[in-house]
Amino acid sequence: MKRTLVKLLDVNNDGELDIEDVRFLLVRHEWLFVAGLLITAGSLGNVLGHTDIDSDWFWSFAGVGMVLEYLDDIRRRRK
Repeated sequence: MKRTLVKLLDVNNDGELDIEDVRFLLVRHEWLFVAGLLITAGSLGNVLGHTDIDSDWFWSFAGVGMVLEYLDDIRRRRK
């Protein structure tokens, strides 16, 4: 299991999971990470009764997160 996880997360294929791999994974998907945090916070707020966010807003934010991730990925590939 550990070997499979290291192989999956080892983006520079050096056989080790190091800070460079983690940095690459986090920076590359920063927009998706931020959108995921916002969606998670909103969902938890609804579940706990602190907010009353309509589900249409939820899916709108999810869609924006996906679009931002797509645009960021295309921008990075063109460099």
